[in-house]
Amino acid sequence: MFVCLVRDSLSPSRPGVLDAVARACSPRVESHGPDVVVCDARGLTRVIGMPAVIAEEMRRMAWEREVGIRVAIAGSQTTAWLLAHARPGTTIVPAGEDARRLERLPLSALRALPAHEWGATSGTKQVDDTLAIFARWGLATLGDLARLPRAEVLTRTGRVGQRLHQAACGDDAAPMVPTDEAPRFVERMELEWPVEGLEPLSFVLARLCDGLSATLARADRGAVTITTRLRLVTKTTHERTLTLPSPMRESKTLRTLILLDLESHPPPAGIDVVEVECGVTPGRITQGSLLAYAVPTPEDLSTLLARLSALVGDTRVGAPVVVDTHNPRVSSMKPFALAPVHKRTSAPTHPSTALRRLRVPMPISVRVDKGTPVRVVLRERLQMAPRASSGTVMTAAGPWRTSGQWWTTDAGTWDRDEWDVALETGVIYRIARNRQTDMWELEGEVD
Repeated sequence: MFVCLVRDSLSPSRPGVLDAVARACSPRVESHGPDVVVCDARGLTRVIGMPAVIAEEMRRMAWEREVGIRVAIAGSQTTAWLLAHARPGTTIVPAGEDARRLERLPLSALRALPAHEWGATSGTKQVDDTLAIFARWGLATLGDLARLPRAEVLTRTGRVGQRLHQAACGDDAAPMVPTDEAPRFVERMELEWPVEGLEPLSFVLARLCDGLSATLARADRGAVTITTRLRLVTKTTHERTLTLPSPMRESKTLRTLILLDLESHPPPAGIDVVEVECGVTPGRITQGSLLAYAVPTPEDLSTLLARLSALVGDTRVGAPVVVDTHNPRVSSMKPFALAPVHKRTSAPTHPSTALRRLRVPMPISVRVDKGTPVRVVLRERLQMAPRASSGTVMTAAGPWRTSGQWWTTDAGTWDRDEWDVALETGVIYRIARNRQTDMWELEGEVD
């Protein structure tokens, strides 16, 4: 006895709901996406009740999750599948009557059979072509098709016609293959006494992360997200989710990242229950190179980023982002993440020059001859920086005039001339003159 659950067309699609309903009743479930599930109902009569009770219980559980479903219970998967797709509500087929219950269905009901049975991308077209052949033969219902000799149908229409004949008779093409439930990587601990502060919480997290690390290692998985749920004494939940730049499973690293995040976002009350859950991906396999410089491991990099975020704030740590503006001084950041490592086919190319732009341009003094800079004089505080020096301009390129936001009155308006100058000391600076105030500023150094 098999049960097929199909989401009603008037009900919203909620992934995981039908799978959860089926697993609540049966240990053997075969999932076909978010809207169709088949489960083995043999033995459920001793646990839940008669088939009508089983169907009603499944409809009730689905309705509690705000999903309406169609339920069909039959002796074969194929019969339950076709009846659940063709008829609304609940359909229960007594033992041995599968073929009789299917004989009144139209041939078009066979289009609802799962696509994976055909084993090819063109399977749907083959089914339509075969059904068109049956229609030319004068067949209208599944009963008409079931009364034909199966060997003759195979000879004239091939394997697709044979499978359609089997379905019309209510026969299964293959045994049920249960789908394993997706494992959750979660550790939970209920505390005898509430804890306050991060120091006592760190001991609890260390124990939970040790268990998670061992579980991830056995499954050859790495954590890409960490969700920490703290149930407080106020009956509320304090939840934080971290996205990791690379899969990892070291216990110490996971605990450190959680503590650093909670240090920036502490719970507002005492903690009763601690739960840590990891979103996972297959384990990371890397191979070092004898010719390339060693880079920090993802664990060390994640810990460093977490410490920097706790020190200066989440909005001040990240990767640079190009902003859609003509003002070169505007900058922005996004959360830092490691790029996927691809196999290199050739030696990497590096830019010959790079501009190390100052976040805040520094005022300087510039001597000008016929509109061209001839000497740059840095202020005293800049003279103390490495490689910073004043000197005579040996070569100057420019000016490059840039302006923007002149139609507004806010502080974002700019209008300046930029120069690249090479000094006698060997350094190359980018300097700019504010055309409104006639003041010079140091933009950065060309390296």
